[in-house]
Amino acid sequence: MIVEKELFMTKLNDTRKIFIYLPDDYDTSNKQYPVLYAFDGHNIFLDAYATYGKAIHIQQHIEKLGIDMIVVGQECSHVGNNRLKEYAPYSFYDPEYGSFEGQGEETMDFFVHELKPYIDDHYRTKKTRKNTFIGGSSCGGLMALYAAYAYSNVYSKAIVISPYVLESMDAILKDIHQSHIQKNTSIYLSWGSNETSLMHEFVWQTKACTEIGNALSKKGVNVLYNVIPEGRHCEEDWEKECDTFLPFLVQ
Repeated sequence: MIVEKELFMTKLNDTRKIFIYLPDDYDTSNKQYPVLYAFDGHNIFLDAYATYGKAIHIQQHIEKLGIDMIVVGQECSHVGNNRLKEYAPYSFYDPEYGSFEGQGEETMDFFVHELKPYIDDHYRTKKTRKNTFIGGSSCGGLMALYAAYAYSNVYSKAIVISPYVLESMDAILKDIHQSHIQKNTSIYLSWGSNETSLMHEFVWQTKACTEIGNALSKKGVNVLYNVIPEGRHCEEDWEKECDTFLPFLVQ
């Protein structure tokens, strides 16, 4: 069952659609469930809402694997380049899109101080850090990575898929070095070999993700790497990872 709500994001002064997946037995049981919070929620469940017409159908994989879990997805802004700003914890320059002042901290304020309390108040969740996860892909992957080290007191595990990190590497590594990361923090970190047609860009991405993973490992974080052969930068290929990262969350 997928429920749709609209919540106000105070620091971004905007109302956003929230998609909530509840297990099939939610209404007939008294169970409490761990929660995966996700960026780009419109791309997670239903093709009809997906930006490029293809969602990752995470609910089908949860049901196939027999995992008890609630998934909460926040829809990104579709206005201009607002997604790039809202899903950027640091200000950055992109050679294709230009300069941006990051609003990722304002987005995380919503996730931590407004979205999680709302979900915990209205649904039967396991509220503890151990049972609270976060995930995303591309710019959402960057945000999930940031949440893992900047908000490790809230999230115990992060799914970081094809993260958009190259433009923010210095800031990311500096923050990881300076952050106090909670014990028992785990990150699933993946990227594909065909996300770009240029081999040197794949090499850069591999070097960046490996450097980030090594920095996190030195801080005691458990990092699971997954380089996807022929993997592209799209929901069709990201869906193929569901059967790997979902068990990682609940193991």
